[in-house]
Amino acid sequence: MVAGFVVFWPLGLLALFLKWKNGEMWRGSSGSEAPWQGFKAPDFQSWKTWKSQSSAYGFAGSGNAAFDAYKREQMQRLDDERRKLEDEQKAFREFVEKVRRAKDQEEFDRFMADRSAPPAHSPDAPQA
Repeated sequence: MVAGFVVFWPLGLLALFLKWKNGEMWRGSSGSEAPWQGFKAPDFQSWKTWKSQSSAYGFAGSGNAAFDAYKREQMQRLDDERRKLEDEQKAFREFVEKVRRAKDQEEFDRFMADRSAPPAHSPDAPQA
């Protein structure tokens, strides 16, 4: 089968299909059901229960109330710091946008002033 893939991939696919059809994909497969037959899908209800029992920030408790309180306090402090940084980043973005708009307005005003100004006569240009 591997040689079939190496030489010409459709031959490898054909060999794979024949092995699957004949029940030779895994040892003892021809006489029993597939190994994944007994697979059970995950129970998402139990996951939700576990998730709701875990403490803040998705971490399970340590079993020590003092440490858990300290951890909650530190996580809250870090969360506040993160929010503060996000606010500063937003303010900086607004500042940069304001500067960009002011620069664009200045360039536009300069363009309009140059456009409305009478053309300067050069001494080389023929006069009509």
